Formats: sequence, C-alpha cells, structure tokens
Amino acid sequence: MSLRASTVLGSALFVFYCTAVGVYLLLRPWSTPTGPGLTGSGFFRGFVSGLGLIHLVVGVADLKVLSRELSTPPPAEPERQPE
Repeated sequence: MSLRASTVLGSALFVFYCTAVGVYLLLRPWSTPTGPGLTGSGFFRGFVSGLGLIHLVVGVADLKVLSRELSTPPPAEPERQPE
C-alpha cells in the first residue's frame, strides 16, 4: 500500500470516528431522562453535548482536507535509471 493510500485511509477513518462519536455525544445526554446528581444537571449535559459538537467540527474540517487531498492528482513516481 502506498503512502498516499494509507494517509487517505487514516484520514477517512478519523472522519468516521469524529462523526460517529460527535453525533453520539451530541444526542445521548438528551435522549433519556436522568436522575439527580451530576449526570442530571443541565451543565453536565451541555458540556457533553459541547464535546460532541467539537468532534463534529473537527470531523468536518478533516473531511474538507481529505476531499482537497483526493481532488489533487497523486505525485508522479520518479523514473528509475537502469543499472
């Protein structure tokens, strides 16, 4: 596997991770009623949702970088001199 392919694969997995975790953290605190305590406070739920929003923003930013990288042609391999 070439270096470019492994870079693209790593970036795509990172975008997937950020999107999945971001959506989960954004929606999970508000999906079920919680009892009293730290997890039931609005501050904590907002904090966790904020972390999810940060994950989504980072995922979108990396997706832009990945799409820009995929739109450029790969660099040409240098020709080898016969020995």
